[in-house]
Amino acid sequence: MEEVEVVSDLHSHLEPSLTSNMDQPSYKPSSKKESVTFFGLFSAADRFDYVLMFLGSVGACLHGAALPVFFTLFGRMIDSLGHLSKQPNKLSSSISEHALYLVYLGLTVLVSAWMGVAFWMQTGERQTARLRLKYLQSVLKKDVNFFDNEARDANIMFHISSDAVLVQDAIGDKTGHAMRYLSQFIVGFAVGFTSVWQLTLLTLAVVPLIAIAGGAYTIIMSTLSEKGEKAYAEAGKVADEVISQVRTVYSFVGEGKAVSEYSKSLDNALKLGKRSGFAKGVGVGFTYCLLFCAWALLLWYASILVRHHKTNGGKAFTTIINVIFSGFALGQAAPNLGSIAKGRAAAANIMNMIASVSNTSKGLDDGTVLPQVAGKIDFFEVCFAYPSRSNMVFENLSFSVSAGKTIAFVGPSGSGKSTIISMIQRFYGPTSGN
Repeated sequence: MEEVEVVSDLHSHLEPSLTSNMDQPSYKPSSKKESVTFFGLFSAADRFDYVLMFLGSVGACLHGAALPVFFTLFGRMIDSLGHLSKQPNKLSSSISEHALYLVYLGLTVLVSAWMGVAFWMQTGERQTARLRLKYLQSVLKKDVNFFDNEARDANIMFHISSDAVLVQDAIGDKTGHAMRYLSQFIVGFAVGFTSVWQLTLLTLAVVPLIAIAGGAYTIIMSTLSEKGEKAYAEAGKVADEVISQVRTVYSFVGEGKAVSEYSKSLDNALKLGKRSGFAKGVGVGFTYCLLFCAWALLLWYASILVRHHKTNGGKAFTTIINVIFSGFALGQAAPNLGSIAKGRAAAANIMNMIASVSNTSKGLDDGTVLPQVAGKIDFFEVCFAYPSRSNMVFENLSFSVSAGKTIAFVGPSGSGKSTIISMIQRFYGPTSGN
C-alpha cells in the first residue's frame, strides 16, 4: 500500500490568510492618454495591403476632385444655354458635348468611389484581423503573474473587441473619406482661384463664419445632450432602486413617495430638454441665416464683376457653389479625422500589448532532454509572495516528496496549499530558496 504523509504543520511556515490582501493590485493603469502615429496604424500591413491603400487613396482623391470638375462643366453648360440660345445648331452641339463630359465624369466617379471605399475597407479588415491575432498570441505568451496583476486592469477583452473595431474603423473607410473630403477642399479652391479669384477670396472670408456658427451649435448641443443623458441616468437609478427593492416599498406603502421621487428626478431632464430644443432652433436658424446672407453678399459682388466684364454669370455662379461646397468639405472631413484620432489611441493599447515580451513564458521548439528523471520533489527554505500582494505566503518552507509517495497538505483556506501546486507546475518561482 502507498505510504501517505500528512503535513499538518504547514501553517507554521505561513503568514496570515491571503484573502485579506486580495484587493491590493500592483498594477496601476497610466492616466496619460497614449496614441500611435498615423502611419503607426498601418504597422500590420503587408505588400498587398500597401497596394490596396495606394489604389484606395487614388480612388478617394479622384472621387473628391470630381465635384469641383462637375461644377466647372455645369457652369460652361449654363453659359452655352445663355449665349447660344439664338443658334439652335451650335446650342445642341455644345449641350451634347458637355452632357457627354458629364457621362464620362459619372463613370469616373463610379470607378473611383468603388476603389476609394472597397480597397480601404478590405485592407482595414485584413490589417485588423492580423492585429487581433497578434494581440491574442501576445496575451497567451504572458506568464501567470500578468493574469494575477495586470489582466484585471488591462481590459483584455475590451481591447480585442471594442478597440479593434475603432482601429478597423480608422484604417478602413474613415481614412478614405477623410482623403476624399480633403481632396475636394484642395481641388475646389484651386479651381476657384483659377476661375474667379475675387469671388473665391470673398467666399474664403465668409465660409469660416458659417463654420464657426455650426461648430458652436454642435458644441452646445453635445454639452446639453451629455447633461440630459446624465439626468435621465439619475432618474433611471431611482426607478431601478425602487423596482429592485419593490417588496420593501410595498411593505412601507411607499409607492406614492417613489413616484414623487422619480418625478422630481425627471424635472431636471425636462428642463434640459427644453433648453436643448431652444438651442437647436436658434442654432439651426442662425446658421441658415448666415448662409443665405453670405449668398446674398456673394451674388451681389458677382453682379458687379459681371457688369465690369471680369467674368460671366455661369462662371461666377458655379465658382460660388464650388468654393462653398469645398469649404463645407473641410468640415465634413473633421468627424473622420476624429475617428482616426480615436483609432490611434485604441491602437496604442493593442500595440503596447503586442510589443511587451514576457520574461518567463517562452515557447521552445526543442527543450532540454533529461537523461533520467528521479521523480523526487524538494522544497528547501522556500520563501514566496504573490506579485499582487505584499504578505509572504511561505517563509523557509522545506519538505521532500520521494517518488511513489503521496503527501497531503492540510490548512485553512488561503494558507498556500494551491500555491505549492502552482510552484511545482512552474507558474511561479520562489522569492528565495530552491
